[in-house]
Amino acid sequence: MLKRENRLKKRYQYSYVYRAGKKASGNALTLYASTSKTKFIKVGFCVTKKVGKATRRNLARRRLREIIKKQLPNLKQNYNIIIVAKDNILSVTFADLQAELITLLEKLGLFENEKSN
Repeated sequence: MLKRENRLKKRYQYSYVYRAGKKASGNALTLYASTSKTKFIKVGFCVTKKVGKATRRNLARRRLREIIKKQLPNLKQNYNIIIVAKDNILSVTFADLQAELITLLEKLGLFENEKSN
């Protein structure tokens, strides 16, 4: 689980990121990112019923949470990020999912220094 200060919780936070943020898409993920007034990086996840029933959606969320948790120290602060899972997310291996997420984060310029894990 992400720390409380690193989670997007409210509907207005999600709405702002969707409206004002930059977007990058891959095969299994879409990423939205916008600047924030807080000093923390905040992450939200969106996994719809297109992915499957609750157990499959939870599996996708757990995978994404684990990947982003390892990348948090390398990311720029003062950003809000939403990670949207596409319906084929569970057909992708964990390593490929991790590589895709890192690529999308780099595409949006969210890494503090250009080096990632």
